[in-house]
Amino acid sequence: MRLSRCIGLSAALALTGLAVTGCGAETGERPGSGKPSSAGSAASSGPSAPASVAAPEKPAPPAVELPGAAKVVRPEIAPANGEKVGVGQPVAIVFKQQKVSPELRAGIEGRLKVRTSTKTAGAWHWAESKGDTLVHFRPEKYWPAGTEVSLDARLGKVKLAPGTAVDRDRKINFTIGAAMISTVDLKAHRMTVVRDGRTLRSIPVSGGDEKKFKTRDGIKTILAKEGRVVMDSRSIGIPRNHPDGFYGSYDYSMRETVSGEYVHAAPDNAESFGKENVSHGCIGMSTADAKWLYGLSLKGDVVQVTGSSGKPMDTFGNGYGDWNLSWEQWLKGSALGVRTG
Repeated sequence: MRLSRCIGLSAALALTGLAVTGCGAETGERPGSGKPSSAGSAASSGPSAPASVAAPEKPAPPAVELPGAAKVVRPEIAPANGEKVGVGQPVAIVFKQQKVSPELRAGIEGRLKVRTSTKTAGAWHWAESKGDTLVHFRPEKYWPAGTEVSLDARLGKVKLAPGTAVDRDRKINFTIGAAMISTVDLKAHRMTVVRDGRTLRSIPVSGGDEKKFKTRDGIKTILAKEGRVVMDSRSIGIPRNHPDGFYGSYDYSMRETVSGEYVHAAPDNAESFGKENVSHGCIGMSTADAKWLYGLSLKGDVVQVTGSSGKPMDTFGNGYGDWNLSWEQWLKGSALGVRTG
């Protein structure tokens, strides 16, 4: 039985802090993964709701400024200014190939002002992956649909490490779209699509082969809508003429991980939809269902995979796995704790 083609050649990705690499399935060492997720319960996948603030905000210490720094860093920020994104999209700042001194992080957080039209509270969380330092902001639960969000990053000349500072201040504004949450049950071989609390469709799917190419379990978000993607097994070291080899183009492809898990049309696996998992790690479905889903979806929409025996989704470094941390775990990675949006 042929396996569906699941590994795409690179297109522009949502900002995740890593360059694109090969296979997204769980076969040996996974290229592009950062540190594995901490053990513990995942964040709630229930309805979006503002996080409550149980105590006054912790005051921020002054940020240390370093005028005339020997090295000036330009952080990468997502989402892009003016974008409409899904309820699972974090505010992500990445300092590429740059360490940020832990003792400076509270002052830096104090210069990062997130404001929301729904007064949604959230918190920053620091992590390191592949030489990058990342700081992400998310609420306790998914963003409320329709929320307008702004980030005022007043980081110009702020010190990151000895001799290193940020180049300038930045501001972005973005909007949260409909609450689109798709749950994939790999034991039942179905994806249930819920939008703004209403179930729209139950889609027969096929996920990663449980013996060779297990799909990562857990909560992911759509990183990019890439459309038609050329998928080539040579990108993961498998010759095209190997029994597990593949090469072809696949439509309505939406990337979930940097390493190459997609939701996409896989008409060559039609006989397996709703019955068995035979792909290299992606979630395949009919062309008609993939076209419908693609038309409704945004970057940042939530895809939660259950029923897989694969390893959990990486929290950082392979996409946005932020929601796989409980709120208590998330706050442990923050220098200042909950901030009012």
